[in-house]
Amino acid sequence: MKINYKHFIFILLSIISLFFVYNDDFIYKEEIIKITDIEIVNTDEQKNFKGFKETHYYNEITGIITNGKNKGEKRVIKYENTESSIDTDKLRVNDKVFIKLGVIDGIKRDFYMWSLILLFIWLIYLVGKKRGLLSVLSLSINILLFYIGMVLYFKGINLLFLCVILSIIFSSVSLIIAGGKNEKTKSAIISSIISIITLLILTLIVVYFTKYKGININELKFLTVPAEDVIIPELIMGSLGAIMDVAITICSAISELIEKDKKISNENLIKSSKEIGKDIMSTMSGVLFFTYIAAGLPIFVLAARNGYNIFNFINANFSLELTRFLVGSIGLIMTIPISTRVAIKMFRGDNHE
Repeated sequence: MKINYKHFIFILLSIISLFFVYNDDFIYKEEIIKITDIEIVNTDEQKNFKGFKETHYYNEITGIITNGKNKGEKRVIKYENTESSIDTDKLRVNDKVFIKLGVIDGIKRDFYMWSLILLFIWLIYLVGKKRGLLSVLSLSINILLFYIGMVLYFKGINLLFLCVILSIIFSSVSLIIAGGKNEKTKSAIISSIISIITLLILTLIVVYFTKYKGININELKFLTVPAEDVIIPELIMGSLGAIMDVAITICSAISELIEKDKKISNENLIKSSKEIGKDIMSTMSGVLFFTYIAAGLPIFVLAARNGYNIFNFINANFSLELTRFLVGSIGLIMTIPISTRVAIKMFRGDNHE
């Protein structure tokens, strides 16, 4: 039986990394305890203003300090949590928790997050092999670029300007890593850039005439900067993934059609791209819709549970999510004809009918 040494090394590194993350308490400044016992001291039921009852639990948490100068010492802390766990955690024995000013300040979750990340990497590798790992590399580079962008923003650079530049860099890096340096990738990058700039101009025009009246921005009142400075950048960035996906799909399809039939007319290429676009629009629009709506689902369920009028709540809290969905859908729809024209221009030129 032939041993795949790459897989063996990958598995070994995964196990070592999991072991390290589970025992990395020493890198945190906050005190951490590992829970050894949980005793429920008392319970009672409390009502909210709508009359709904909820059980409150008063616990005595016993644990061992796992980092810092008091490492190894026993610690007993009182902790109150609720049945719904809206703003508390359901703690279990062997959980590790942060301690701040003598109270529990959240669960240490890095081990669980790293486990999910490793599962994601393994699955994408098993399904996509080398291309899958390239996708992980692309994602990692984009995360790093996003971090650099945020650092530059806090140094005073305009957020919208950063958004446009980063969108162009994101799309270029992602498409080059995924497709390599070729004409299909080049046409997809150009299509993405044109679509991003077109969507930005359209969004600015709409915002200028509506003055944000279609968006309830009260939910962004926690911001320390004007909400208007953040909305447009997030609308553009949120549309980027759909735009890139549509661009590479259309450009690749046109490239294949021309390669299979050198004599195919531009008219038939346009018709074919429209048919492909119809299929893309329905699925990608659905992805955008459920992605944005799902982000607000927990607060939606909480509001329904507490008796809020659903229609008033949607109007007050979901207008921004719906705007994100609509802008993203407009962006991917515009990308279809833009990608078609760009691909035909690059692969065929203007002199072929």
